[in-house]
Amino acid sequence: MLSQAEIDALLGAVADGSLPAEDQPPSLSADGRIVKTYDFRRPAKFSNEQLRTLQAIHENVGRIAAARLSSFLRTNIVIQLAGTDQLIFDDYVSQLTLPTELVVMASSGLAGPFMIDMDMGFALAAVDRLLGGPGRIPAERHEPTPIEADLIARIVGHLPPGLNEGWSHLQTLDVSVTESALTPILLRIAAPAEVVAVMTYEVRFAGQTAPMTICYPYASIEPLLPRLAATMWYAQRRQLAGSAGVREILESEVRAVEIPISATFRAIDIPVEALSELRPGDVIRFDEHFDEPVLIAVSDQAQAWAIPGRVGDRVALRLVTPLIPTEA
Repeated sequence: MLSQAEIDALLGAVADGSLPAEDQPPSLSADGRIVKTYDFRRPAKFSNEQLRTLQAIHENVGRIAAARLSSFLRTNIVIQLAGTDQLIFDDYVSQLTLPTELVVMASSGLAGPFMIDMDMGFALAAVDRLLGGPGRIPAERHEPTPIEADLIARIVGHLPPGLNEGWSHLQTLDVSVTESALTPILLRIAAPAEVVAVMTYEVRFAGQTAPMTICYPYASIEPLLPRLAATMWYAQRRQLAGSAGVREILESEVRAVEIPISATFRAIDIPVEALSELRPGDVIRFDEHFDEPVLIAVSDQAQAWAIPGRVGDRVALRLVTPLIPTEA
């Protein structure tokens, strides 16, 4: 409880402007009751506990989405949650840098749609990387061409699985993309004055950073609010961890992991002069016969031997030894 001297000091700081208005503590009325300022135009509908639970959920969402995008784009991507806040939808929209990639998501587990804002600079850099380029953010923002828009849609398609898995401890969402736009004019997922929960991410890749946000309208997420208590969420996580279905879930996730497999011929020596004179269409002759086995490596580890051949118009390999560690 504040003493009279402390109250006088705070009031004096507010009067001379040294204490910002938004940092003012609750004041005391004439009869000694605590009075707290409340802005009805910007109501706080999400409790601090609910925002903390959303933060914990979306930290997992960021890690899962980063892993999927890293695999798809063949580069290391980090998606780190930078902040969780509640805003008025109109204020959120006014902060967007246009043009941007706005994606509306629908879910059977929510009462309405929500939206993801993927920075256009990151989207174009991801397209450049997907096409074999270095993946640099362009100096100027521009609307994507039809081909770029199709590739961006494929990149965005890796976000719903991350949302589904991140929320899985609390609710089965079954998220799907319904529409996308470059400006929010035609997208009305919430009333201008509706409160929204905004998850702000920092996307780091190739020495660059770009923002990404997820916006949940209050009406869409309202049915889940009672379950966003931290005790409820952690209890459900413990229940899931102790269930018999965990092994099946882990097995299904592991089976979906892509592992690189390569076939290696024995090396041959050729003169530098012959190497420099190679042209398209030249043939390099190896020491192996066509029906001799070649070494199969899984994640750069020698595992088996196989015979090269064809299946239709594709090159194929037929295993002749089990997939066990083999000396190279």
